[in-house]
Amino acid sequence: MGRGGANRPADVGAVKQRLRELGFAWLDEAATMDEATIVAIRLFQAIKNGLQRVEHPQNDGRIDPGGSTHRWLEALNAPRWQVMPRGGREAGFLNFELLDEADQHDYGTSWMAETIIAAGAAYRDAYLAVHPQAALLGTNDVSLPRGGNTPDHSTHETGLDCDCRLPRTDGTSGGISWNRPGTNQRHPLYDREAARAMLRALQQQPLWRRTLFNDPVLIAEGLCRAAPGHDDHIHFEIRPPAPVFG
Repeated sequence: MGRGGANRPADVGAVKQRLRELGFAWLDEAATMDEATIVAIRLFQAIKNGLQRVEHPQNDGRIDPGGSTHRWLEALNAPRWQVMPRGGREAGFLNFELLDEADQHDYGTSWMAETIIAAGAAYRDAYLAVHPQAALLGTNDVSLPRGGNTPDHSTHETGLDCDCRLPRTDGTSGGISWNRPGTNQRHPLYDREAARAMLRALQQQPLWRRTLFNDPVLIAEGLCRAAPGHDDHIHFEIRPPAPVFG
């Protein structure tokens, strides 16, 4: 079913119900195929394929019986689309994106939410426990409410990318485009020790794929890679887990 499929009403209804269960709540309950459903299928395919963009030949908007998309819809660990966790001092991280009502990059996959929570706990236990006045791991943009193209990023379409603010030695965090103008990896208040601990906590997570950040010291330590436009924030990506079936 989907693009070019037979699209029998019973099949369409079952797939739309499953997608709604997985957080694609904007789909209606009609047992008819429409463009919104095809777009949601393509987003789901991009997520399970581990892609950062929806526009890709692998994301064809079609579900074949027994195929990869069909199987992932049935998986116990199928990706859910959700608001990213808020966090707090006790969690070791804080979601600054939720505090910014003018920006809507609040959504992503359950896989990303779980990674953020686990990385926050790892950073809390390994670093904040010894340096209680240090900045929290500050998460920011993930994806828009329905995923897909965002004018603010070249990626961030599939809930598998997350930006983090830079820690400062005064216990706050910020970046050029956030509430602490001028905070980048060359700023005198940039806290490299805290950033190192954050990157280590992220790298420990089982779905972590890579981190982009232009601190040459941390690059030399193998904790991140250089990328244009990544002086003022940390960008990390995750990959899909192996599917689990009952």
